[in-house]
Amino acid sequence: MRFLPAFTPMQWSWEEVSQPDVLVEPSSHFKAGIKGRKWSQIEAFSRSIHPTSEVVEWCAGKGHLGKLIAFQHHCAVHSLEWQASLCEAGQAEASKRQISQRFSHSDVLKGEGKSALCHANSAVALHACGDLHTTLIEQAIEAQVQYLAISPCCYHLTKSSNYRPLSQAAQAACTHLSQDNLKLAVKEVVTAGTREQRLKEVELVYRLGFDALQRHVLQQDCYLPVPSCGKALLSGGFAAFVDWASQQKGISCKLSSEALLEFEDIGRQRVKHVQKVESVMQYFRRSLELWLVLDRALRLEEAGYLTMIEIFCDRSLTPRNFLISARKT
Repeated sequence: MRFLPAFTPMQWSWEEVSQPDVLVEPSSHFKAGIKGRKWSQIEAFSRSIHPTSEVVEWCAGKGHLGKLIAFQHHCAVHSLEWQASLCEAGQAEASKRQISQRFSHSDVLKGEGKSALCHANSAVALHACGDLHTTLIEQAIEAQVQYLAISPCCYHLTKSSNYRPLSQAAQAACTHLSQDNLKLAVKEVVTAGTREQRLKEVELVYRLGFDALQRHVLQQDCYLPVPSCGKALLSGGFAAFVDWASQQKGISCKLSSEALLEFEDIGRQRVKHVQKVESVMQYFRRSLELWLVLDRALRLEEAGYLTMIEIFCDRSLTPRNFLISARKT
């Protein structure tokens, strides 16, 4: 297995497969309705892979990636998606563009993607979360799929409370990771805009301030989870957030304006503490993610695949920019 911490498409190649011709750039209608950063991720992913027909697109959504692969790599694509409405929308688009892409309404976690994999030569998954991409790895190995290209995401979205390593090498390492540990691997903000980051910090101040307030009111020293809220609520200030959160949790919080300001300040101080802790944790974030990616790559190597780990796009497009490519030897 080779690990390339940085690369350009011209430097990367499989020894047993010749480089493809320069990919044809699609017309502008291909990216209609797709946010710019997401489309750039899809383009970068397509430029970095070497699939051959038939290609299974795992967790396809509306099949934007599969649509581009079918066009640029001249492959027939079978897109699997569990939301029927997305399948219908994707199929309508493929038919309109006369692209060799078909959709199946499938719950891959229930094994409904196995048949497609058995009839495929390649399988791709861009940012399939947690159990979704590990399921693809195991089922693709079982189906003897010849080529895989996977960009993992959201490692913590798994039904297991503790991480179960895929490879024998990782199992032998005796590294114990909880779901909270796994969250660290994706806890990074690089694509959010300035306004989005500011609102996120304001919300954290309000939540931690309310947490201190509810501990005072209820006289209990334990965290009380509060559901997600619309960003518009934050414009009403801390008092409006406290009123909303109190209603959500059935708490009576009648405090003076001075007391509310005091708890808001406590929330602000707690945010500073959290930021200091997270600044230390960030030193380990990328190393943990690489460990998890290596576990997936080693699982494929142990199953007889020639495996490569690459960076397929700049982190400004997405911090989840690892690409695992594997070809059956």
